[in-house]
Amino acid sequence: MKDIIRILATGFIVYLLTAVALRANVISGNKPAKVLIISGSNNHEWQETTPYLEALYLESGLFLVEITEEPDTLNPTDLSKFDVIVSNWNSWPENKLRWPELLEQSLLQYIRQGGGFVTFHSSTSAFYEWPEFKKISTGAWIIDSTWHGKNSTTHITIENRSHPVTRGMSDFYLFDELWIDTEMNPNFEILGSASNKEIFDKGQANQPAIMVSRYGKGNIFHTVLGHDVKAMRNTGYQVLMLRGTEWAATGNVTQPLPYELQNRAGMAEKEFTWHRTDTSFALYHSENILWQYNFNTKHGRPFFHPVYAGKNNITCVSPDDHPWHLGQWFCWKYINGVNYWEYQNGTFQSEGITKIENIEITTNPDFSAEISLRIVYHPAGGEQILSEHRKIQISPPQNNGNIWMDYDFKFKALADTVLLDRTPIEGEPGGQSWGGYAGLSVRFNQSFMNSRFISSWKDTADINGGTGDWLNMGFTGLDGSEIGSQMMIAPHTKRKEAAWYSVNSSELPFYYFSPAYLYKKSKLLLKDETINLNYRVLHYNGNADYDALNEEFEKYRKELNQ
Repeated sequence: MKDIIRILATGFIVYLLTAVALRANVISGNKPAKVLIISGSNNHEWQETTPYLEALYLESGLFLVEITEEPDTLNPTDLSKFDVIVSNWNSWPENKLRWPELLEQSLLQYIRQGGGFVTFHSSTSAFYEWPEFKKISTGAWIIDSTWHGKNSTTHITIENRSHPVTRGMSDFYLFDELWIDTEMNPNFEILGSASNKEIFDKGQANQPAIMVSRYGKGNIFHTVLGHDVKAMRNTGYQVLMLRGTEWAATGNVTQPLPYELQNRAGMAEKEFTWHRTDTSFALYHSENILWQYNFNTKHGRPFFHPVYAGKNNITCVSPDDHPWHLGQWFCWKYINGVNYWEYQNGTFQSEGITKIENIEITTNPDFSAEISLRIVYHPAGGEQILSEHRKIQISPPQNNGNIWMDYDFKFKALADTVLLDRTPIEGEPGGQSWGGYAGLSVRFNQSFMNSRFISSWKDTADINGGTGDWLNMGFTGLDGSEIGSQMMIAPHTKRKEAAWYSVNSSELPFYYFSPAYLYKKSKLLLKDETINLNYRVLHYNGNADYDALNEEFEKYRKELNQ
């Protein structure tokens, strides 16, 4: 959990790009589009947003990417190598800055002859004294006229659902900086608009936010969204940039919309179906995943992702700040001093190995399911030291969009001594503010906003290190609805040395919680000694209050006869 406020570590970007770069060479269907990202100057944090954008493009498998941080030195003849140019560049406040005339004319010719051009947020606030640039751009900042308020929850309304970029797309929300009264090019078609509480209170109209145009044979895409990496982590923003860039490059959009961004109006719903592969097991409704359990993957341990409550995907997998965070998963931190939690050396492998020896899946007519796993733990290249039998019961689909999972963990020491441990907490030798975590965990979707806690001990702020029977974390989801997750501890699982570990940082954003079994003290097992842990995780769609959440816990306790 170290460095929870860090945005993008250079080391991870190298790791991420290494992991995904090969995917672009194995795309089925069309050849990857070649993208040139123009960067190196911007009054926004291009040092963070450009690497993030590069990783987004590469991970999609649709693009090959090159970057220049000195676009004014480009060889004009080299532009034709690319299918699309994406600009994350401006010279603000040096608004008189121009490029060499031959390069400027070559850019215009490149687009006229069919090259794609993509801009976002502030990258059209450039070349104020180059009249031709105004023909290929829109949404520029007008001095003494354009303004913006604080970054806030922003509602994106899709105005045109027939254009390839936004076809079938639903409205969504993100946390971003919304520009008001930008310079508009009448040759651009508006596909979507944006609003927030501030402009609503001031009587302002929705602002154009997603625009497209043609210039000769070329396609141009622009969005006012994308102020910083936090905004770029939003699923809606990512989908727009990927689809807008593909359309600018090819004139078509081949990528499907994720479930949470599909406009379902008028669409017929089909039956529930099970989908099983060598590495996953999932429940689908129509053609969309409701939940998926992943195992024997490169990530090295089993986990749920995605998990939907209503139309919102709850979970987040391998975020750039902590790539070993895997949606909803269980992992010890240290076993006999070996790290089973974090990956090492830019790989997906930890010092300690979590090996699935057997998995059995039972499905029921009501579309509930049970997953049973036999797992062993051992150091890389070493002997087995701990065994586990894990049983997970998953509820049938609920009409209200809710879903719950019941976990039953049984661990047995195989070595003479097995020490289950964690990073020390503050007040202990070597203690850290982020110490104490390990166990069953949820890392939440980075598209979520307005996070808040409700706890069984009625504290709503200082949650980390607290004790109690259950903890709830609620949010505003991507679609603007209220959603949340409640984790409950079975009475026999409670341990006086356990406590809740939580992170609630809206900066990344970083939302996480866990009933950390080892929070205050490690646990020593002698050979053949066992421990049994039981939890329920409830993901729900809608508002929740203390009484309703406590009622859910009482229901769980009664089902356990405890």
